[in-house]
Amino acid sequence: MSKAAELANLLGAGATINDGTTITTDDNTTQLTLKSTDADGSSGPLLDLTRDSASPADGDVTGIIRFRADNDAGEVTTTGQIVSLLNDASDGTEAGELKIETMISGSAQPRIDILPTETVFNQSGVNVDFRIESDALENCFKVDASADSGYGTVLFGQTVANSSANGGYFSLGQNYAHLLVCNTQTSNANALLYFNRHGSDGTYVEFRQASSTEGSISVSGSTVSYNGFSGLHESSGIATNTPIGTVVSTIDELDVYSAKQNSESGEEEDSPKAGQTRADHAKVKVSDTAGDKAVYGVVSSFNAQGKVNVASVGIGSVRVTGACEKGDLLESNGDGTAKVQSDDIVRSKTIGKVTIGNSNTGVKLVSCVLYCG
Repeated sequence: MSKAAELANLLGAGATINDGTTITTDDNTTQLTLKSTDADGSSGPLLDLTRDSASPADGDVTGIIRFRADNDAGEVTTTGQIVSLLNDASDGTEAGELKIETMISGSAQPRIDILPTETVFNQSGVNVDFRIESDALENCFKVDASADSGYGTVLFGQTVANSSANGGYFSLGQNYAHLLVCNTQTSNANALLYFNRHGSDGTYVEFRQASSTEGSISVSGSTVSYNGFSGLHESSGIATNTPIGTVVSTIDELDVYSAKQNSESGEEEDSPKAGQTRADHAKVKVSDTAGDKAVYGVVSSFNAQGKVNVASVGIGSVRVTGACEKGDLLESNGDGTAKVQSDDIVRSKTIGKVTIGNSNTGVKLVSCVLYCG
C-alpha cells in the first residue's frame, strides 16, 4: 500500500492527528496532495496554519513554512522559509506580516517583508541587487546594492553605471547624488530629458543651495526663462589666484581640454580629450589695455583642474576702479579692473552695465549685467 493510501486510511473521515506526522517516500513522487472536487466558485482546496493561542500578543509568529536540505556536511539546513507574524493582535485593528527569507552566507536573511504600512526588499541591507527584466533588456531596472560604497546606484538599462553605455543611472553616494542619461545612437536627434507641463505656465526646474532657492528655469507661453542667469565660458591662461571679478580678454589661441576631469563619482579621472583643442573656446589673459575691445568677461570661478569660468553675459560681479552709478556702462581700465565708459553707447569694448551704484573710489566688486559674451 502507498504512503498516501496509508495516510488516508489513518485519517479517515474527519480524523484528527494530534502528534507530528512524517510522510516519507524513496523517490520524487508527490508526498501530499490536497484536492477539492467542489464545482462552485468558493475557494478550495484550503490549507490552514492556525495558531490557537490563549494569550495572543503582537509579534507572535503564526506559522512558518520551511524548505530544508542537507548541506555537504550532512547537516539539516533551512535554505528558505516563509514566516507569518501577528503584527497587531488588537480586536478590530488586527494586522499581519509576511516575510520571505533565504539563507545567505550561512544565515537567514529577509528578502521581502510585507508589513502593514510598507513592502520592504532587503530589510537587513545585505549586498544583494534588485533587478527587473523587460522583454528586450536583462537590466531594465536594477539597484546595484554595493555601488557608491554601499549607498547604491539605481540603473536603467545598464548592468553597472557607465557614462558611455546606452541607458542611465541615478547615483546615491554619501556626499553627492547625480543623474546621468546616455544615448549612444549618434544619428538619433531625440532629446535625453523631457519636461512637459499639461497645465499652466510656470517653473520647470528649481535650483536650491542649503534649501534656499537660487534660480529656476520657467516657461511663459513660448518663452523659456533662465532665472538668475549668468553665461559662463570655460578657459585657461591665467593664475588660479586671480581675484573674482577681474576683467579678462581673449588672445589668439584656442583653449585645450585638461588632462583630468571630474568623474560621475565626484573624483578626478583622465579626460578622453586631454590636450585636444576646444572649438571656439579662446584662451584668456588679464586685460592690460584700457578700453580693450577684446574683453571676454570677468572671472567667475575656477574648477578643480584650474580652468577659469569666465562670466560673459547675464548677471555678475565686476572689479571696478572709481565711483560708479547704476546705469553706467563699463570698459577695461587696463589693469584687470573696469572703469566707467565715457559714453552710454554699447560698443565692442563694453563689459556691461552697473545695476547697483557704488561711490567708493577704490577697487571694489560691483553688481552688473554683462554684455560682452
